[in-house]
Amino acid sequence: MVVDHVTYRVRAGKEQEFESLQEDWLRLLRGARGFITRTLMRNAEDAVEYHAEVRWVSKEYRDRFAVRQDSDRLQEKGAAVLEGPPAHRLLEPF
Repeated sequence: MVVDHVTYRVRAGKEQEFESLQEDWLRLLRGARGFITRTLMRNAEDAVEYHAEVRWVSKEYRDRFAVRQDSDRLQEKGAAVLEGPPAHRLLEPF
């Protein structure tokens, strides 16, 4: 198992739009092979910072999802509400 820890910085005033897009992302993730679960949280001290923890069966499944063409539309919409690209950290149990 691997965890993709993703940090998002959302443009001020775009939080609701970002949260709505996350519903679309979750539907797409649920249809992906190797997807286990996703948790999304907002920083209690910085309302424009969000953290997602996405669990995958393996790094290979996560990498396959990352290059899927059907996520391009959502990535474009997300770019409009984010301050910059999300930061990813892949974590694995030891």
